[in-house]
Amino acid sequence: MHKLILLLACVAVVAAQGTYPLRTPKDDFSPTILDLSSMIEAPTGKHGFVKARGEDFVFDDGTPARFWGAQLFLIPKDQVEYTARRLRKQGINIVRLHGLYFLNARNAQSILEYDREAIDRLDYLIATLGRNGIYLILDTDYPLTVRFGTKDNVPGLPNGGPAPFAEFFDPVVAKLKQQRMRDVFTHLNPYTKKRYADDPTLAMVEVLNEDSLFWYPDNMAEPFKTGLRSACQSWLASHGREAAQLPELVPLYNFREAYFVQHPELKARATDQMHCYLDLERQYWNESRRILREAGVRVPIAGTNWQGAGFTTRVHLLGQAEQDYIDRHGYWDHPQGQGNARWRISTSRFLNLPMVKSMVTGNDPAEENNTGNLVLAKAWQRVFSRPMTISEWNTCRPNEYSLEGTGLMAAYGLLQGWNGLLQFAYSSADWPEKPGESSFDMLDNPPQILQFPAAAAMWYRRDVDAAPVVGELRYSQESAFELVSDHAAVPTAAALIGKVGYRFTNFSDKPAAVDLAKYWDEKQRVARSITGQLQWDAGQGLVQVNTPRTQAMIGFVSLGKAGLADVRLKTEAKFGAFYVTAMDGMDPIRSAKRMLVTAAGPARNTGMEYEQTSEISQKFNAPMWRIKTTGGAPVLLTAIEGELRISSSRASRLRCWPLDVNGKRGAEIKLAHSNGAITLTMKASYETAYYEIAVQ
Repeated sequence: MHKLILLLACVAVVAAQGTYPLRTPKDDFSPTILDLSSMIEAPTGKHGFVKARGEDFVFDDGTPARFWGAQLFLIPKDQVEYTARRLRKQGINIVRLHGLYFLNARNAQSILEYDREAIDRLDYLIATLGRNGIYLILDTDYPLTVRFGTKDNVPGLPNGGPAPFAEFFDPVVAKLKQQRMRDVFTHLNPYTKKRYADDPTLAMVEVLNEDSLFWYPDNMAEPFKTGLRSACQSWLASHGREAAQLPELVPLYNFREAYFVQHPELKARATDQMHCYLDLERQYWNESRRILREAGVRVPIAGTNWQGAGFTTRVHLLGQAEQDYIDRHGYWDHPQGQGNARWRISTSRFLNLPMVKSMVTGNDPAEENNTGNLVLAKAWQRVFSRPMTISEWNTCRPNEYSLEGTGLMAAYGLLQGWNGLLQFAYSSADWPEKPGESSFDMLDNPPQILQFPAAAAMWYRRDVDAAPVVGELRYSQESAFELVSDHAAVPTAAALIGKVGYRFTNFSDKPAAVDLAKYWDEKQRVARSITGQLQWDAGQGLVQVNTPRTQAMIGFVSLGKAGLADVRLKTEAKFGAFYVTAMDGMDPIRSAKRMLVTAAGPARNTGMEYEQTSEISQKFNAPMWRIKTTGGAPVLLTAIEGELRISSSRASRLRCWPLDVNGKRGAEIKLAHSNGAITLTMKASYETAYYEIAVQ
């Protein structure tokens, strides 16, 4: 039995605490403690091209390659230089562009007709990123945005339009999309004098963004629905099955273990259907891969970042494991609503629950993926033997707890040994003049991007040690198709203790597992990492990071009274992300000459009001919320006020300054010194999320 325990009613976390307006002066890039550009080697390509080696990325010369970044969009050409410098300063060494729908003019008659101005902007962006040491993940196709034209003569689309899923079984669609891939990667960039395929700025390639036959193709319009069914009928015939065995496709929403217990007569049909879907996808991935390699692409290639419905995810991953690396997407409290209403915070519905308190306590990872914790869900979708990236993730605005994701993903991504994390999305070149309507723009959610210096420093230095494997979902090529849910031999929360994931083998065996009793308190819902550096207390809603160079608390920070190795925080703040980061090379906090204190509380627009609705989320059995009044500028940040004590061998020489968002110092703050420690009193009146503590 699994049990999901959640905070069913959330009070506003901002109103009772001191706030201050977000001030965002333009960055002049003068040297500050917030500048992480020294951690990012420039230009790209100094060590050759990226390649996959086992579960890691390395460059051609063997140098390890790790990536911390964000989704990017096509920035206006006159803003590209500034944006690239800011990305590098904030610790971003990789960005991703997907779909490239902008390569076609709005009224293009074919997906193979390109907009020269858009290509020029992309050329310039790639060249500028490369000069700044920022790598690129690129895919050319997102079926929801890449639209066919009338000249493409796609059956069923006389007036043009998108064709999700069709590339897997429609040869016309597949040929056009693969020609588009060839066109893009063989294009010569006049700014670099290199084809895209020959530019080491390109770090990874994905064939397809967010599309898979295992993700609900059931409602496709004709003639595509019939096309898929015909493709599976042909597959049955070619594999010696009776064609009559598949009179209709089984809807993917029925692929649940309980459904097939009730309908055993559909088991053979459903199993054949999964085999058919996997082989159709394999054919597309392999042919696309051949075309990309023929075009000269030499970096790692993935199929797609999407997933399946229910337990079909593992069959989908079986196919993805045949490519060079595994990529996933995931969101916490993704906004809900009909049509375009979900994409605007003023009209969407959302849970307004903290992820830090959400944890399934059973042994079925699929339940976690369907209902909860982003960190656990993505950890269990890893495939051992391949590198792992998450090229889109977010804990979404306007959830009042959405700041929590940045540090949680960084810390547990390190524990899991993930190779790249890219938050969705860096949507504008600079801070917006007024709050926007997006749930995903990091610059519209300041507490997230304000954590990037601390999180990126932790990531690049690997301040959290990678853990050993503590739990596996082990399947053979045959057992992966069984019509049963994944059931791990360890709790789902094992992902907070050590590495977990799928292992596909040529033999059937029980999943490997480790006795985790001393690391997991199911009753209190507390998980401690096997490395001794992380603790996730879902009962109280607090994660603690305790390493020599990074010590942090994320969640309901007023509960962290036990403190960390060198840090004690006494605060009444209800919720936030708090870090003390040594910024003195690899020296620890206890002896560092420079430290960065990051104290990020929730944000909301001036005059913004939340309202609980009568709608109940079936997944969480909790009420949905909406924004009653969106408010406007300025954005108000919640101050983390209180007393911070840091033990240091240099205590008597340390001084302190509040910083603006670019790292420039304000008036010095007097520290208290005693017994080999300093004490900083943090106040809302300082109007900052940053303090620099340094020997001066």
